[in-house]
Amino acid sequence: MTEFTQKKADLHGLLVQADGTLLPDAQLSLSAAEMALAEVADGVVITDRAGRIRYSNPVVSELCGHVVGLLPGQLLADCLVLLDDGGQPLTLEFAEGEGAADVVPSRREVRAKIHRGEGDELEVSVQINAVCEGARVEGFVVVLRHTTDARRISSRLSWQNTHDSLTHLPNRQSFEYALQGVLNSEADSKQHHILLYLDVYQFKVVNDSLGYSAGDALLIALAKILTRCLGKGDLLGRVGSDEFALLLRDCTLEEARRIVTRLREAVNGFVFQWEDSETRPALSIGAVSVDYQAPPASQLLASANDACSAARDQGRNRVKFFSDSRKALAKRRESSWLAEIHAAIREDRLLLYRQPVVALQDKNRVHHYEVLVRMQGRDGEVISPGLFLPAAERYGMIDEVDRWVIRNIFRYMALEQSSGAGGFHYAINISGISLGDELFADFVLRELTDAGVAPSRVQFEITETSAINNLDRALVFIHKLRAAGCSFALDDFGRGASSLAYLRQLPVDYLKIDGSFVRNMLEDEIDSAMVSTVDHLAKRMGISTIAEFAETPELLEKLRVMGVDYAQGFGIAAAACLPEISGPRSTPTG
Repeated sequence: MTEFTQKKADLHGLLVQADGTLLPDAQLSLSAAEMALAEVADGVVITDRAGRIRYSNPVVSELCGHVVGLLPGQLLADCLVLLDDGGQPLTLEFAEGEGAADVVPSRREVRAKIHRGEGDELEVSVQINAVCEGARVEGFVVVLRHTTDARRISSRLSWQNTHDSLTHLPNRQSFEYALQGVLNSEADSKQHHILLYLDVYQFKVVNDSLGYSAGDALLIALAKILTRCLGKGDLLGRVGSDEFALLLRDCTLEEARRIVTRLREAVNGFVFQWEDSETRPALSIGAVSVDYQAPPASQLLASANDACSAARDQGRNRVKFFSDSRKALAKRRESSWLAEIHAAIREDRLLLYRQPVVALQDKNRVHHYEVLVRMQGRDGEVISPGLFLPAAERYGMIDEVDRWVIRNIFRYMALEQSSGAGGFHYAINISGISLGDELFADFVLRELTDAGVAPSRVQFEITETSAINNLDRALVFIHKLRAAGCSFALDDFGRGASSLAYLRQLPVDYLKIDGSFVRNMLEDEIDSAMVSTVDHLAKRMGISTIAEFAETPELLEKLRVMGVDYAQGFGIAAAACLPEISGPRSTPTG
């Protein structure tokens, strides 16, 4: 952990005024400055010359005992209670009027105690650094530092355990704990709060089409927008991949409706720009009342989530106040998805996409494509698989989707062959339900024969979990299809606890290294070691390796040098619709 020095104060003093552009003197972007400030072990607050907060880094919330932290626009004196050695309030004097630099010390340091409530006090040193523009004081950088290194580092680690590293908001565990604390302290039966559950519409589309870096950037931007809408005492947290929760303290239902309108207008007015793409996100919002008779925090969050799901089912930018039981909501969602998936199969509204898998040791030549499925909505919008495939698996319809994919990809591959070229190789995902169906292998062989597709062009991907859960049936399926000439890949390898124990029993040709290890291997030595270990083990067993989530040229080069055979991800190409076949192909590459 690094200390926040006077030099850093000079560099970051005008952080908020930068508005995302390069700072004129320091040549440091706003996002880079915020990232740097988020990683120091000291609390850093940036104010104007009157002491009004412009920015505070995440450590401040831990030092002050605030889950949310200090919000921009508040006076520092109103939300940071400092005491001297005698227990008397300590006032930090800021510039008034024109704020001439010659009457304001450039740097002051005092010892103080932060009053955190209920007799809890924390000893800190407080540095007040003036930021000047010529002879005029423009603002201050206030640094709060534990008096011992051990306590400073402990505070930083404590914050990391309770906050989301991406948005710097409280994580789900921390939010639920704070919500339960509100319920436990609720003595006044007249007090009333509102809990909101917010789902980001278009997040999965951004992730699928633009990559995970774009999805992260969208979440960070939305977190800042939502934070600006908070009132004093409100609590905002990130409770899911694309989900936020917001507790409105001492709020009536009518007040909540006005706040919800303000939240929706703020998000609707935001256009997310990434490279050459523009996306207009929206919110689906579920709301539930919180009073002294409310159930536990976990149940409140579940109820708000149910209401949010009901709002999402009605379309984008909708709000639903919780009234139905969880059972009724689940039943409505189930019947809705069942009918929609049935209709999509019947009306041929499922779409086949493909994403290339390249040979790292052969100049990134396309080796084969992974087949992916999407759904076309009734309005023509392409629906992400993350929305309907989990429902298909949960309600026992995934085998119908698998069979639709098998029939249609084999027909497409037959067209490739008949167009005058051998055609590409394709990897097809098989669900655990289909893997456990004793008739499925014969169905695949029959479709393969009817289509006249060369079996060597077909690869099947099965997940580690589904293979282990259906081990006997999985072995039968693998042996039958391998005997016909097909190959197999074990997907998401390394995610399960029993990976190594079962690997010897599964005669696969490829291991797909789980993307959670690959994605951060440039920054995380442990993830890098995991990828290297899996690759080395696979080579010893005569199995080729495929790295998922390869998103940057630097990551691709690291994988190539490490010896990984193949890779796929947004760093190579995003998934795209199967191209139409018109005329013979001249140069097949797989």
